Amino acid sequence: MINLYANKHFFKAENKLNKLFFILMVTFYIAYPLSLSAQDKRAAGANLMPVNVERVKKADISLQLETSGNVEPFLSAFIHPKTNGEVIKINVSEGSVVKPGDLLAEIDHRILDAQLEQAQAAVTVAKASLDVQTVQVESAKTALVAARAQADAARAQADNLALTRKRFEELFKEGAISEQQFDDVVAKHDSAKAQKISADSQILQAEDAIETSKVTLKVKKAQLEQAVANLHSVEVQRENAFIRAPFAGIITQRIVDPGAMASVAQPILRLEQMKPIKVIGTLVEKDLMRLKAGETQASVKVDVFNRPFTGVVEKIYPAIESKTRTGKFEIILDNSENILRSGLFAKINLYLKKVKNAVVVSKDALLNQKGQLVAIKVNKDGIAQKVVLKTGIVQNTRIEILEGLEPGDLIISQGAELVKTGIKVRPVLAEEEQ
Repeated sequence: MINLYANKHFFKAENKLNKLFFILMVTFYIAYPLSLSAQDKRAAGANLMPVNVERVKKADISLQLETSGNVEPFLSAFIHPKTNGEVIKINVSEGSVVKPGDLLAEIDHRILDAQLEQAQAAVTVAKASLDVQTVQVESAKTALVAARAQADAARAQADNLALTRKRFEELFKEGAISEQQFDDVVAKHDSAKAQKISADSQILQAEDAIETSKVTLKVKKAQLEQAVANLHSVEVQRENAFIRAPFAGIITQRIVDPGAMASVAQPILRLEQMKPIKVIGTLVEKDLMRLKAGETQASVKVDVFNRPFTGVVEKIYPAIESKTRTGKFEIILDNSENILRSGLFAKINLYLKKVKNAVVVSKDALLNQKGQLVAIKVNKDGIAQKVVLKTGIVQNTRIEILEGLEPGDLIISQGAELVKTGIKVRPVLAEEEQ
């Protein structure tokens, strides 16, 4: 009985153990594969090829041309004296800022001062002589009027006496008057005719006097004009002794000092206008034709200043250098701070076209395969895929993507040529893009 009881309890205990073991086994077989799957995944991820990638972005991009040139003054001139003589005064030196018309220097003008006074006196004399002659012309006209009046009176008297003579002649024939009375009338008539002839002659003389006075008046006017012209000539010669600034700018060179003898063939100063200032650049002929005067934007950098200066291409020179096949263009910079100087070497960027919010990537991330530009794209599943691209503007290290990629896509940025397409990779973004 004891054994049977013990066996019975033993089998009950054994059944409980079996059930517990079964549960543990089932749990093990269920959990173990799951545990292996997670480990496999971790192991597989750790074994994938890591690749550096960049994210495709949207940004502004410009089509640029790069060249170089020289900074030159907007206006420049060597200032020459207009007359020879001793330099008696120089009012400027290197660095002096001048305005148009400012007096820069003086040439000895004492002889010219005397000549000016003489010319002014000659004009005064010529004016007085002209006034006198004008009065004489008026007097001659008055004399002509008087002569005509006298001639009219003499003519009337002669006509009247002619009638009287005719009447007395008839009376004399009839014996009504004496011969003496008739002779007196004849004498008076002859005298009246002589006075009439004399009056007519005086008219002619007065008319001749008027014409002569008019000619003389013209001569006097010409003499006055000549005197005035001579005065202007002397004034110009004297003004030439005062050397003035032709335009606003800065004196960059003073060549002579007071006491030196000036010559029209030798400059005494150099004047340059640097506000605004211009940059002269060169381009090969095919690129030069792409510029548009007044439209093409430009950025200029010089080594001494760590910033760009912006301006516009104002002029494209028409001639092409036959040996180098290059042409020149001109950029105008405001230079409001007056810090740029002529002679500086300039690096020039010309912006031919600008696209806003373009799809752009690094140029170095692309591969050239049989004349086609391609990128190795990493899709959402981590698979490396080759994508044929259609590209646009290239600016420095960036390139515009017209077809093939979208903003947010990941492409392999380094070593893309070593990655086999179709495999799974582990993308690694640069820290600044994460």
